[in-house]
Amino acid sequence: MRRRIRQQQQSSSTRETVNSVNYDDVISAERLTEEVGEHKMIPMSNLSVNSLVQNRRQSAGNFRRRMSRDDLQDEEDEFYHRELILKIRKTLPLKNFRDEIRARRDLEKFLVQPVVVLDVPHTSLDKIVDELLSKLQKDLDVDEKITSQAGKSFFTFQETYQDAMASVDHLKETIQGVSYKPDGADYEETWITALCTLPMVNKSHVAIARLRNPLNLGNKCEEVQFVIAIIAPKKEKFTKNAVEIGRTFSSMMCNRGFRHSLMVAETEKQFKEALIVQSAKYKRQVTESLSEGAMLAGGGEVEFQSHRAQSYTLKQMGRGIYDDIKRRLPHYWSDYKDGFVGKHTIHKVIATILFLYFACLLPDIAFGTLYEKNTNGVIDVTSCIMSQTVGGLVFALISGQPMLVLLTTAPLALYVKVIKIVSTEFNLDFKAMYAMTGIWNGIFLLLQSVTNASMLMKYSTRSTEEIFGFFIALAFSADAIKATIGNFQKNYNFECPNKAIGSLSSVLNMTMNTSDPTTATPTVSSYPAECISKIFCCRPENSILFLFLMCGTLWLGLTLLRFDESQFLSSTKREILTDYALPLSVIIFSFFGSYVFRQIPLEGFNYIPGRSFFTLAPFTTLPPLAHVGACGLGLCLSCLFFVDQNVSAAVINSPQNKLVKGPAYHWDLMVVGFINIFLSIFNLPWVHAALPHSPMHVKALADVEQHVTNMGTVHDEIVKVRETRITSIVSHVLIGLSLLFVPVLQYVPIAVLQGLFLYLGFSSFSGNQMFDRMMLIFTEGSSYPPNHYVRKVPQRKLHLFTLIQVLGLVIVSVFGFVDLYYMKMIFPVIILLLLPIRHKLLPKIIERKYLAILDS
Repeated sequence: MRRRIRQQQQSSSTRETVNSVNYDDVISAERLTEEVGEHKMIPMSNLSVNSLVQNRRQSAGNFRRRMSRDDLQDEEDEFYHRELILKIRKTLPLKNFRDEIRARRDLEKFLVQPVVVLDVPHTSLDKIVDELLSKLQKDLDVDEKITSQAGKSFFTFQETYQDAMASVDHLKETIQGVSYKPDGADYEETWITALCTLPMVNKSHVAIARLRNPLNLGNKCEEVQFVIAIIAPKKEKFTKNAVEIGRTFSSMMCNRGFRHSLMVAETEKQFKEALIVQSAKYKRQVTESLSEGAMLAGGGEVEFQSHRAQSYTLKQMGRGIYDDIKRRLPHYWSDYKDGFVGKHTIHKVIATILFLYFACLLPDIAFGTLYEKNTNGVIDVTSCIMSQTVGGLVFALISGQPMLVLLTTAPLALYVKVIKIVSTEFNLDFKAMYAMTGIWNGIFLLLQSVTNASMLMKYSTRSTEEIFGFFIALAFSADAIKATIGNFQKNYNFECPNKAIGSLSSVLNMTMNTSDPTTATPTVSSYPAECISKIFCCRPENSILFLFLMCGTLWLGLTLLRFDESQFLSSTKREILTDYALPLSVIIFSFFGSYVFRQIPLEGFNYIPGRSFFTLAPFTTLPPLAHVGACGLGLCLSCLFFVDQNVSAAVINSPQNKLVKGPAYHWDLMVVGFINIFLSIFNLPWVHAALPHSPMHVKALADVEQHVTNMGTVHDEIVKVRETRITSIVSHVLIGLSLLFVPVLQYVPIAVLQGLFLYLGFSSFSGNQMFDRMMLIFTEGSSYPPNHYVRKVPQRKLHLFTLIQVLGLVIVSVFGFVDLYYMKMIFPVIILLLLPIRHKLLPKIIERKYLAILDS
């Protein structure tokens, strides 16, 4: 019995020892021992299993140390698939659909029975290709053997490694678009064409897949949305082989406009209709040479109208206006139609209308308070709203370029202050002086348009436009900062007398309102209990709330503006939030200021109900010499209008905005002249095309593609802009209707208006190359982006050019911001002097070859 118990204990101990052994190690050790040739068996009774494993591991280690590297390589080759990949880069010209008959025939053959798959959900290439091959087999009755063989022939190896097939490197033959720019090669990352040749195929097949979401397929293919699969016979003549067919469809995909029409197609029918429309365009399109600056018809963009003004001689007076009307009149009805036709157009138009409504109305309120202060109430908030309605509506209806947005601006408000100072010093009637200055300004604008003066804008370079745009952004920001400082100086005070001052001020008001104190009745003080005067209050909470609302409006606006770059929500919802960034930020923080913090008093703008807007100015009160002075002021003012109007037009008509209907510099300048003559007669504020509202109007109506740069950053590139008058017309009608509920507008705090100014200023810095180069001064050299000017211009010359621009900006800002009226009078002339300085003085400091790169 004891012996049996002892045997059971030994057996149990043995089982525990064996169970604690990793049998994989035992098997590995035995295999290695057999490979070494050590077949001598060791009795289990003399050696435990753990000792056996340890000895065999040691033997295997000794064996591996004796093995050569080649033997290890051979052993790894048994477990890994290895092969060599031959990569050959070969450039192919874009197909010219006008000259190459085969290109049109390839497309026509495909359109007989097109094979397309929309919204493919797969994220691996093999599954995408299988989807296309299944569609080919289903629609065209392609033999299953052909599709099966094609599925293997598209890739570099036939092993079952589908999990790794997530890169274009696994495709045997591909075609991808590339354009060479001054800053390097720009690859077409939104599509890829895969080629396959099979001996068993009698005719070629083409299939196109549109992916549901952009797919990262490796380097230079990080946002693929289209995959084109082409199968062609192996023995085929040159013009019909896989490469030539792939070249046909790849050339088409290089056209951003065509690619965009494929993206917005909701059904296969609409997708095929887009192909048919493009085919029809190729049949009637006459293309220019690629070397002359226009893309070939096959893969080219629509040739966008030149954004620079044409040249005319003095004998061709009025010819510029005639050419503008001739260019724009055929597009007049399409300016209305384009506001309703197309996918997402209604959504874009509504979002842009709301953007223009807030972006124009709220600055009118802010500038109206400034006008009221500078003119002693002659011009107020309601006058600005009426001026915006009349001027903007007329311009939207009859202008040549409806994408321009008219607005009264900070420089105009400062110039009105100059007229007020001159009128006060010489004892002149301000209303008459203001009206005559505006009329002379309009006359000079008409003369400039008739004499084709806008052709001077061909001398306006990128650097000049950047300086002026930077100044406007600073002007918006400076207004917000001044308002904040003024609010803190007035309200952020703690050392205030006690509440008795409130009763004391009431007594003072009572005694001041009557000559007989004994008969006087107490009146309520015109100031709040916390205030002693208009400029001194003890309300620090008011200043804190002011800062919160202003910064909050700025933060929310900029966050929503860049929300489409985030990973939250779906792409459609991100785009909606981006489009409504400004209205949402204004409405949300107006609610915070007027309701959530309603116990804290906030100042609103003054409002006089029943004001008459169309009262003629008293012209007869001005002496003859005053008319001469008004003529001089009008001449300087016309220089400001000329620069503002034409620089704004040049910015929005730049090629990167893809506007196709052409500019109208001379006609628009004439329209602005007539509008301001009318406004001047009734003492309404002047308006002209404004920055940054005009380019923001273009971006709001644009469809964009996102591209990844070499530095990993994402930038938007405009594909198409809906050039319509609907947005300006409807938004200005809404602005005019706002006059019916001005008291409701007083719920918008002044702090929110200043936050809007900061939003307009900060958002305009984005894309300003001058601002980017200023940041390079404080950036480490190894972190410079691979821009063309960084690569091709010496660093000293680069920073010297930037510093010269900054110097020009400082000079313009001094004349624009310093509170000396005689300096503000010549401020418009200083802006015009930037043109000769750029073309006459700057080339003597920096070589022209570098200027051509920096200022292109």
